[in-house]
Amino acid sequence: MLFQEYCESFKMLFLVPLFSYMPDPIHKHTILYAEDDTDDLFMVQQAFAQCKESVEIIHAADGAEAVEKLKFLHSIEKLPCLVLLDINMPGMDGREALVQIKGSPLLKNIRVFLFSTSSSDVDKAFAAKWNAEFITKPLVFSELEEIAQTIIRLCESYVAEKV
Repeated sequence: MLFQEYCESFKMLFLVPLFSYMPDPIHKHTILYAEDDTDDLFMVQQAFAQCKESVEIIHAADGAEAVEKLKFLHSIEKLPCLVLLDINMPGMDGREALVQIKGSPLLKNIRVFLFSTSSSDVDKAFAAKWNAEFITKPLVFSELEEIAQTIIRLCESYVAEKV
């Protein structure tokens, strides 16, 4: 294989999929959401839909994918304003992802929320130990919309601090 063909193969295998993670430049706020349940993902996307002009949700199917996407976004200086991590996911779960994010010098300052159906005090204490916040997933869609609005306000204050 010629070097040029090798470079093209590398680009197609690694760079093109990575660039699909890049936030749309017209969006002000990017949120990375790690969630394995497609129903929960859909509900969160719907809760943020009313603000789709100012918010982009980047999805990761598990904690490992979330950490990889964060590293890539850091490399192109496009870190999200915050990260939502489901706790219970196959592979790397939200707890493990939180430990990796907060243990990384590149990522430790990103605001992280553990976002779970759990309301366990153990999970809340774990989040606090790793300087993250904890939100129990609501059962009512209107409450999820309120959480989305709060998250948008947090992103707006984050952007204002950066300017």
